[in-house]
Amino acid sequence: MHTPPIGLTASIAGPVRWIAGAPCLPVHLPEGSATVEGPVAGRYFLARCAEEVDGERTEWSIYLRRPLYAVQQRGGEWLLHLPPDDDPGHAWLRRRAEGAGVHLLGPFGNGFALPDSGRNLLLLADLTDNPGRLALLLALLEPMLDRGGRVTLLLRLNGSLDEAALSHLPIAVEIHTAPDEAAWAKALSTAIPWADQICAGLPPSRYGPLAQAVQAKRFRLEEGFCQILVQADILCAVGACLACVIPTANGGITRACTHGPVFDLTRLAL
Repeated sequence: MHTPPIGLTASIAGPVRWIAGAPCLPVHLPEGSATVEGPVAGRYFLARCAEEVDGERTEWSIYLRRPLYAVQQRGGEWLLHLPPDDDPGHAWLRRRAEGAGVHLLGPFGNGFALPDSGRNLLLLADLTDNPGRLALLLALLEPMLDRGGRVTLLLRLNGSLDEAALSHLPIAVEIHTAPDEAAWAKALSTAIPWADQICAGLPPSRYGPLAQAVQAKRFRLEEGFCQILVQADILCAVGACLACVIPTANGGITRACTHGPVFDLTRLAL
């Protein structure tokens, strides 16, 4: 449950921070805004970005907004994932000085949900094409560990993981890495049987194989067992522009901005 998404002006809380190998923008939200119960992982804001030309701000447009996924919330301070690319909107956000304002809409989206009964959480992240996926799962760690649960993190990556990326992970988290497809398949085969729940950040090419791996070890893929964060092209966040539509397992399509961006695996793969 959360307050209805509204426009608000956040202030930059400091320079960009690198969390789990991903750049994150710290912002302070006005007191009493954007209240979220449960993990914030999978939730996102839309940031309004614009350049200034000769001291004058360019025309604002909803299509200048960029989706920023939540990495962490501590009181009124949020860490929002800021992709390290050459996108002009992201570059503008990186240049904002501490104390400067940024207009946000949100939080939007259906995030990850942790059932009260689960105690063994398996997190999956494929970092081979998107190193930021690990950061987008971090908000799930503390809620599970605080209830006395167990968290295992399985990472698919090329080469070794930077030690700095691990420095933000609680010592209680069990970490496994898979440098190739054979190691990934073997690790999944070992981890799936004991997991009460799986939360994952994976490319679409892995949805089907993951569903098959679950079926092989648990006989069937049950709704509620595995959730996937889908990073689609989110522009409007209200389902109007259809830029974020993704295919579903039944041959249809759905809108990631309103029906996701976190989906049950049963909706994405047979």
